[in-house]
Amino acid sequence: MKEVYLYFRTIAAVGDDDAAGESAMYPLSHFCGGVPSAADTLNLYFKPMIAVQEDAQAGAVVNNDKIVVSLSANNTHKTVLQDLARLFSGAASGGSIYSDGFISVADDATSTYAVAGINGLSTMTAPTLS
Repeated sequence: MKEVYLYFRTIAAVGDDDAAGESAMYPLSHFCGGVPSAADTLNLYFKPMIAVQEDAQAGAVVNNDKIVVSLSANNTHKTVLQDLARLFSGAASGGSIYSDGFISVADDATSTYAVAGINGLSTMTAPTLS
């Protein structure tokens, strides 16, 4: 089975997509799960791009990357997670819609969202390579 990749872009203008925290792509196999963070937001967690990163401000170790998506309706976390699970499961098993191995989960530049319950990206917290 080939790897499926998940794409996220939080910048509205394609020409401005040139810095950390504006777009990211993760292998589906690195998806860890989702947790509500407010009535209209959902945190999606991934294995980190950099295995261990120290958060200098807090002195803590960060062991995940986080993407916060905005929901189109309050308290629809379960529905969005169900829809994502079905989408990811179908893609991982060779679903024909994503036979190229690429899923644009949330792209604010094109207003394209993989499931109906997502209507935007809030933030992406991933390590920066320096």
